[in-house]
Amino acid sequence: MRHHLYTFPLLVIMAILTTVSCENDLPLNVKGHSPKLIMNALINADSLRNTLFLNLTGKEHPGNVENAFLEIRVNGEIKEKLYPLPQTGENRQCKFNISTRFTPGDVVRIDAYTEDGQYHAWAEAIVPSRPLEIVRIDTLTVSMTQHGFQQDYLRYKITIQDISDETNYYRLIMDKQTIGKITDETTGKPSIRIVHDYNFISREDVVLTDGHPVTDDDETNGMFDTAENIYGIFDDSRFKNQTYTLTVYNRPVPNIIDNPENILENFVTVRLLSISQTEYRYLTALNLIESDAFDEIINEPFKYPSNVHGGTGIVSISTEVSQKILIN
Repeated sequence: MRHHLYTFPLLVIMAILTTVSCENDLPLNVKGHSPKLIMNALINADSLRNTLFLNLTGKEHPGNVENAFLEIRVNGEIKEKLYPLPQTGENRQCKFNISTRFTPGDVVRIDAYTEDGQYHAWAEAIVPSRPLEIVRIDTLTVSMTQHGFQQDYLRYKITIQDISDETNYYRLIMDKQTIGKITDETTGKPSIRIVHDYNFISREDVVLTDGHPVTDDDETNGMFDTAENIYGIFDDSRFKNQTYTLTVYNRPVPNIIDNPENILENFVTVRLLSISQTEYRYLTALNLIESDAFDEIINEPFKYPSNVHGGTGIVSISTEVSQKILIN
């Protein structure tokens, strides 16, 4: 059973980061409390197109914010003052595009204000060290059982090197992309479409399962009531200052674009991100909430980690390295 909680918008963003200052555990139950600003941003230091979402806490769903602005400071110097993007359509959410360039070691502070002075929230983060380049990726097509069905999967053996003399938190993203031709049904004009698929299986890997690898029988029979590592997060506690080979699987077949004859390219970008402890804890919470292992009726009241002062939410920055693997 999956449950959706609305105090934090659950962002599925392919970027990540590191934070300082105190980390406050803020309860999701907002009944009887005055609204607070929610700041949510998983920022990729290697991108100039990052988005921060700004909302107000609410009893049933997040409230909209009007007349707000952001100030972006890097090492104490203001780099940007931003105003929201135009709000269109039914999802009238307050969001900002951040184009500041960040580098490892930068101290980044983001302040959010409303023009009437009623709300002010801020978060501070240190941009983490960039992961060391991926040492090697070996692939092999294997037959494996998933949900009781045996199919061909592509197995990836991804060898990484831990950043020395630091406590590190990582995220693995398997971005399978299919590029193909499509035809507009209205105009009949051809165009190019890119379809992303981020699903992968990590159940056999000791690090990605936090020391609890399972088989398909274990998952099917519900023998181990543990959360699936949907977001591919892990720390270096089992391979500190050493190399380690991650083992994951995904389907090699292209994502569907009209028909197979229209497929131009099918590949996977293996992305290794260095993230903060705050983001690691946040994504750990999402892994639990989005899995069948959590039942809000029998589990203890749930708290999301937050690094936002004067409000709630998560603002984090990541760095990354990547390799592209072509799939036939």
